[in-house]
Amino acid sequence: MVGKFPPRMRRTAFLVLLLLVSCKRSEDEAARQRIFSREQPPSGAAAQARELLDATGLAGDAKLAQRVLQMPQAEVEQRLGPHRGQQRVQFAWFHGPGLPDGGSEVSLSEEATVLDGPGGDFSVRLANDHNQGFELVWVGGEVFVKSLYGPFHKRRTDRTDPPRVREQAMSGLATFDRLARGLTLKNAGEVTFEGRRVVRYTVTGFGARGAQKEKTDLPPVEYPGNKPDPDTARRLELWEKEEPTRVSGTVVVDAQTGAPLACDLQGHFKVPGNEKGNAAELDLHTVLVTNNVGKTSPLKAPQYEPDTTVPHAVKDPLRFLRKEPGAAQAPPAAEEPQEDDEEEAPQQR
Repeated sequence: MVGKFPPRMRRTAFLVLLLLVSCKRSEDEAARQRIFSREQPPSGAAAQARELLDATGLAGDAKLAQRVLQMPQAEVEQRLGPHRGQQRVQFAWFHGPGLPDGGSEVSLSEEATVLDGPGGDFSVRLANDHNQGFELVWVGGEVFVKSLYGPFHKRRTDRTDPPRVREQAMSGLATFDRLARGLTLKNAGEVTFEGRRVVRYTVTGFGARGAQKEKTDLPPVEYPGNKPDPDTARRLELWEKEEPTRVSGTVVVDAQTGAPLACDLQGHFKVPGNEKGNAAELDLHTVLVTNNVGKTSPLKAPQYEPDTTVPHAVKDPLRFLRKEPGAAQAPPAAEEPQEDDEEEAPQQR
């Protein structure tokens, strides 16, 4: 069939085929560079950080107050640059003895510290009063994680989400504002905080906005028996049926950038009772302090231990059991005589 086409058409077809192959290779190379290149901060955070915010207008604008109080950490880093943020959260969750489990009380105190360095690098350390916690370091597109008392280990970036960890570790102010269904603020004037000009607000109430639904891209949780246990179900009702009963405290906002710098908030929240039990209640205390704005030194990758070797029985169970696909099963090894049978061995022979 090739001989039926003139030489010019064959050369044209060959060039077209070569061009298609080269385009495919260039696309593959671009995709490879995009996957393995250093991760850049989300473009949405960079665009939102360029928006001018009136730090003095939170008292009269509920949407602006929500915009500032629930500002993502990626945007805070874009607005402030390198800085150090420290958050302390204490809560006590309790409910009456009318529930099937007899009633219980859960309390926890935790402290989170985030260092945002130049170039988008950051570290997160979280510890609680139950001797639990972790540390995470994100440097140069690589992530290192350790338990509170263990060594660092390098983790694959396609199986972890460092920005999400930072967001969850520093979500105390946003969570409090959400539980309060919008804090009602009063402008208390401009002061100086950590050498910066800031606007100080006092909390005068709650309910500035309606109930807010949680935004998540995670799949729904699968519970045993397709339903949570009674105690967990009551806690999940907090997001849908909770009612703030008492809030107080202060909030400090940076006058130049509009980013939240500090807060000291206390609140009491209640979930109405149902046919299965009494009302559940939550006491919450959240403190945030931001300092060293623009002064944080570059972060360095920590010393880490290589991943431990996996026993071959776990790494390759088929080989361990001598059941490799396509291979004949090896005969069982002859049992070695026991020490107790040494005297009987000559008689058996």
